[in-house]
Amino acid sequence: MKPGLFLFAAGMAFAQSSAPEPQEAHEGPAAFEAEFVASDIFRSATYLQPVWRSLKFEGQYFGGTETDVGFTGASWTFAVHDLKLSPAFGVLFGSNRFATSPAISFRWEYEHAWLVTQGLVVQGFRETPVFREEEQEPASFVLPTISDGNHLSARWRRLTVGGTWEHIHFREGDEWKGGGRLALRLFSGVSAILYVLGPGQAEWRGGILIHPSKGD
Repeated sequence: MKPGLFLFAAGMAFAQSSAPEPQEAHEGPAAFEAEFVASDIFRSATYLQPVWRSLKFEGQYFGGTETDVGFTGASWTFAVHDLKLSPAFGVLFGSNRFATSPAISFRWEYEHAWLVTQGLVVQGFRETPVFREEEQEPASFVLPTISDGNHLSARWRRLTVGGTWEHIHFREGDEWKGGGRLALRLFSGVSAILYVLGPGQAEWRGGILIHPSKGD
């Protein structure tokens, strides 16, 4: 049995158990968020650290088979009822002669009753070269855009299931992917995550999410 199918089956069984009482998110430096997800061809990681009031430090990592890209900056969260919008300004950098650039990011989060949606967009301001295999001169230049971890989901007890999409444009090609996302709350503040993405051959990604609230 594939690991993804096993996790889905285990998640359905575990989700039917009684979930612990939800707790309110705590503000302050201890209320950090972290996520790491990986497959055999792609890796991503996120770290959000509260600094002061609605100010947060943000760190993002996106890794492929040839190029690794990072974003670091500071964000401010605007909250309107159940909707949170977090614009950020920082620096985009990477390997394989990736051009370091000022960049902005935009994160959204909405949670009401059973409905949950989250997403991230990072936009660089400087073109970066794209190299083909075993070539020293760039084949083209692109303005890097990364949109990762986006989902629209429904929550049932410990389980959150829905659709996901992403847009990766810092290497050759303009990649759009979509598929399904499952998050299983193991215990308060920790969830396991599974993605399956297409088109083409299914790409399975698994990982862990650490969060200060009940949100997945």
